[in-house]
Amino acid sequence: MSKFEAGMESMLDTFVFETGGLLEALDEILMRTEQEEQIETDDINEIFRTMHTIKGSAAMMGLQNMSQLAHSVEDLFYIIREEKNVSFDKAALYELLFTSSDCLKTELDNLSDDDIPLTDFSGLMDKIRAMAAQMKGGGDDGKAVKGSGGSLPDGLFAEDEPEDMHTYRVIYAESCAMPSARAMVMLRKLGRVAEVCRTVPEDMEADDADDVIKASGLYIKLITDSPAAAAEIIRTGINVEGLEEVKKEEKSVRQAEPQKADALQQSAAVQENRPAKKTAEKHEQSMISVKLEKLDRLLDLVSEIVITESSVTASPDLRGISKNLDRFNKSSRDLKKLTDELQDVVMSIRMVPVSTAFQKMNRVVRDMNSKLKKNVTLVFKGQETEVDKSIIDILGDPLMHIVRNAVDHGIEDPAERQRQGKTEPPTVTLSAGYDSNEVVISCTDNGAGMDSARILAKAKKNGLLTKPESEYTEKEIFSFVIAAGFSTNEKVTEYSGRGVGMDVVKKNIEKVGGKLTVDSVFGKGSTFTIRIPLSLSIVDVLSLRVGDSSLSIPASSVREAFSCKQGDHIKDPDGNEFVYHRGRCLPLIRLGSALEIPDGETDIEKGICIYCREGYSEAAIFADYIICDQQVVVKPFSPLLNHLKLKEAGLVGCSILGDGSITLILDAKQIMTEEGM
Repeated sequence: MSKFEAGMESMLDTFVFETGGLLEALDEILMRTEQEEQIETDDINEIFRTMHTIKGSAAMMGLQNMSQLAHSVEDLFYIIREEKNVSFDKAALYELLFTSSDCLKTELDNLSDDDIPLTDFSGLMDKIRAMAAQMKGGGDDGKAVKGSGGSLPDGLFAEDEPEDMHTYRVIYAESCAMPSARAMVMLRKLGRVAEVCRTVPEDMEADDADDVIKASGLYIKLITDSPAAAAEIIRTGINVEGLEEVKKEEKSVRQAEPQKADALQQSAAVQENRPAKKTAEKHEQSMISVKLEKLDRLLDLVSEIVITESSVTASPDLRGISKNLDRFNKSSRDLKKLTDELQDVVMSIRMVPVSTAFQKMNRVVRDMNSKLKKNVTLVFKGQETEVDKSIIDILGDPLMHIVRNAVDHGIEDPAERQRQGKTEPPTVTLSAGYDSNEVVISCTDNGAGMDSARILAKAKKNGLLTKPESEYTEKEIFSFVIAAGFSTNEKVTEYSGRGVGMDVVKKNIEKVGGKLTVDSVFGKGSTFTIRIPLSLSIVDVLSLRVGDSSLSIPASSVREAFSCKQGDHIKDPDGNEFVYHRGRCLPLIRLGSALEIPDGETDIEKGICIYCREGYSEAAIFADYIICDQQVVVKPFSPLLNHLKLKEAGLVGCSILGDGSITLILDAKQIMTEEGM
């Protein structure tokens, strides 16, 4: 059985996206106001509107549990907003609000799984109602009161009203969480058989619309040639409990409680005195929401266009005659220009700031501070850095795991920090930036750091060592913390230990061609660094030939290509090779030797040197010759090849060239690092 109202399944993605965004914004408001220890009027109104919107959206989807939970929080903030000098336990209030937000988020995640039933939030709502009752002095349990009727709203009937005008009063069931939302659905259906002239309340999105409808019903004035059909649409509306037609000569409907009648009359008077709504001017819609699957498909198509363009312009059929095809060459250049522009546009559409991933970590640190009492401050740097949307989706869990470990086991307890004489506040810093063709995201804490000797001893105990202990560098030792099942913790905590599950973090990052590295200074703190290619699909490369193999280096790493003379080739006593070029002594890396490719050129004067630089690393990479410079579509290696450790060897992926051959794409920085540069 579907969780949603009939016909609402198609709206699920939109509902989840919009409600998820509202809950993220709600968390930001709650965390900010909790830290500031005060809730301004604007914040109260924003929280009220957020829950009001979620209540309505959930009700329209038929998700009564979510709608009722949002309604109970909305009622709570109605009291805070309207009551003067209301007192409440702030800590308890925030605990209820964060719990409600978490429950709604979890329910959103479960909506797509029909095997998971809707959650019963009655226990949480009872706590919220209890707090509402305390705010009111114990005189109200916060539950909505169902009205039995009321006097006719002022001005409901006009003197010159058409004879075929019909007036109906609709009564909604008491269990209906948001009758205004149900009313909007019904009014749209009524539009097929009638002209709806007026409703009371007039604005279904007004804050008091639900209260007015619950107290005195919904009044509808309409003109129709089929009153029976119109009445049937109303009568069969969702949660409609009663329907009656009100005649013009009637002076009142069933008498209501005086205070409710007054409230309805005041509401109707406000609606009557409200200036008529102007016809909305037509504005072009400047933004739309698009499913990520469609953007993925668009990117795939652009990738195929790049491959096809390369296969056309580099076709073997054109060898020897392409120089004489002026019009073809001009068209090829124009096509490449348009393809480049199309690629840039598509990639820019997919780019989002890393702040969308960073901001979620505020909640993680807040909850941990609440339980661990470490008072950690989370600092962001470079959160405007933009990355591909697919990277953001994958970064969520790794970042959360890294931040949790930093707070739980990186940062010491306050007493321990005091014993060590640390005066600076405990801080975890998330930073992002660009480095060549990569985005670099790091998480740094100023905590205890990691003891390399202890890590090495634990690695030895677990049988992870593959060479003598004395041969391990600190970098290699720290890499053990991202090995499967590795942990230096003596006890298991709620947030795990540094290293526990870090192998999963590493695998998730490697799914997008990224790398995770660890650095630490004992007693000072640790840094986890994530490096991910800025563009995951299409890159400009310089294609090289080494023996019978085709290799490609990202153009962003290449500074210059040059031929080397024998006199500029230098060897040191240890056999290391260097090339002297433009006043610089560059380490020489022979791709044939580094990648164990046979039959490559060995004569320094017959091959070609590619001067590459990444950050502080630079070298001359030696190959047989340059094939061409072009754009290629990066294809990741199959997981079946993971045991070959291709990434560690300096290979990031492969691609298909225009002539149908396969080229391996190099990571110049990794190659230079592996060769000791």
